[in-house]
Amino acid sequence: MSNESKLSLKRLLWANPRGFALPLFLGVVASLAGVALLGISGWFLSAAGLAGVLGTYKAFNYFLPGALVRLMAILRTAGRYGEQVFAHDHLLGLLKTLRLWVWDQRVAKDSANLHQQSRGDLLQRLVSDLDQIIRWPLVVLMPWVYATLAYLSVLVLASFISTTLLWPIIIAAVIHLLVVPYLCGHFASRAVHVGQILGTHRRSRFVSLFSALITLTIRGHWQQYAERLNELDTRQKQAELRIQKAISLGRLASYSVTIALLCSFFLLVMRYQPQTNGLSLVPGVDGAWLVALVLSVLAVNELVLPLAQSFVAQGQSQVGLRRMNQLHTDASEENIALGLPLARVKSLELINWRGYHASSGLGNKPISLKVATHETIWLRGNSGCGKSTLLASLAGDCLAEGGALVNDQRMDLYDNQDYQAQISYLPQTPYVFQQTLAANLRLGDENATEESLWEVLDAVALGDWARSLPKGLDTLLGAQGRDLSGGQRKRLVLARLLLRNAPVLLLDEPFDGLDSESIQCICTSLQRIYRPEILVFISHINSPLSEKATIINV
Repeated sequence: MSNESKLSLKRLLWANPRGFALPLFLGVVASLAGVALLGISGWFLSAAGLAGVLGTYKAFNYFLPGALVRLMAILRTAGRYGEQVFAHDHLLGLLKTLRLWVWDQRVAKDSANLHQQSRGDLLQRLVSDLDQIIRWPLVVLMPWVYATLAYLSVLVLASFISTTLLWPIIIAAVIHLLVVPYLCGHFASRAVHVGQILGTHRRSRFVSLFSALITLTIRGHWQQYAERLNELDTRQKQAELRIQKAISLGRLASYSVTIALLCSFFLLVMRYQPQTNGLSLVPGVDGAWLVALVLSVLAVNELVLPLAQSFVAQGQSQVGLRRMNQLHTDASEENIALGLPLARVKSLELINWRGYHASSGLGNKPISLKVATHETIWLRGNSGCGKSTLLASLAGDCLAEGGALVNDQRMDLYDNQDYQAQISYLPQTPYVFQQTLAANLRLGDENATEESLWEVLDAVALGDWARSLPKGLDTLLGAQGRDLSGGQRKRLVLARLLLRNAPVLLLDEPFDGLDSESIQCICTSLQRIYRPEILVFISHINSPLSEKATIINV
């Protein structure tokens, strides 16, 4: 599936057709085997009883029908288990495809607006939408295919009994496969969409309640908030009630059609005989085969019942697709800067430069500065003055106003990939991935040797700690580095940046939470073997780096 295209159920279905074909085939085998099991069992019992009545039981072949019954039972059971195993394997692959698609949309997104896609409520909604979308093949498409093929098998069986039975079966198939699902969906599709959206809205408001409870209580707005929650509960219950009514009516309609179909069989193939004052089959219709057909129709009825509620999963999947497509970024809408490759950065100059966040507009006061090769800048200022925002804008990670000269040439820094390729930036909250220690470090240099990894860990005073780990460099780290202290997490990411060996190094509070010995070790490394060509850092702690740095007050 193309990462540049919008999501659709058709595209998802064909994202891995081979992975979908196997569970579908096993499901078809299991469904048809279930229909055949009842049909053969009905014929077998009827024919055996008739043979006993006519006295031909000694010549009746009990073994072949009995073997077929046993075979169908085995195929039905094995097929169902196989379908579940391979279908869930396919769904896991589909989930992987969807997650990669979401990630690609985030990568293509304007980095200044990434905060809009990182809110807790939005991430929860994405998880819910993914769960609903991957259920579509299993809950909507596959049951419809099973029911359709089952009806085709019943038509084949009926054609051998009497061609007059074909039209009632065709009419029942159309009603079961098309009319009932359509009417159920038409009756409750709006309720499905509203219920899906209300569920997300209720969850968001309920979670936000905990952080706002004290404020609501103090200001006396708790009662109004509670009434709003109750109103949302009532609306969602009404939507769910409408959905359940549609499902119940759909199932009732399916049962009614099946009963009507069976009644039509008897009306078409049975005649009243005045001589015997009873009913008898029309000439040419075998009673044992008729019983097999009746039982087969009952088996088909079990396959069409899920279609009465398939509209629920269909509607939920459509809502999920529509909301996920809101993340889609059209490549044609992106501004792609074309030009000559940027030479190695030798100097940076900012003129009346003000970095700011797109969400709030807050940032630093306009500032001018210039830094060249072998120079170090120490940004200082009161808390909240915008130092971190200024550094982020210098890294090209947030919007800015003013002029910027790189190697004495005016250039836009924001989201400039050529420029950012020469920048190593350590934010206040660096990210550690749920990978091994070595894998996290090699994000800075994928070709780094094991010796290089140990050297850079020693450079940031993490070598002794890493050697004490039972698995050393192969130690698996927790998501977002939750099993590391703040200082360890920051030093690990700094080591990754040092391996990158970019000419410009930007550090935001690199010494926060570190002891004096670790600070001395890092400063020595930055002044010697891992010295960048340009260093700009923020720190509220005096360090050996501060001694030779140019101080810029923000």
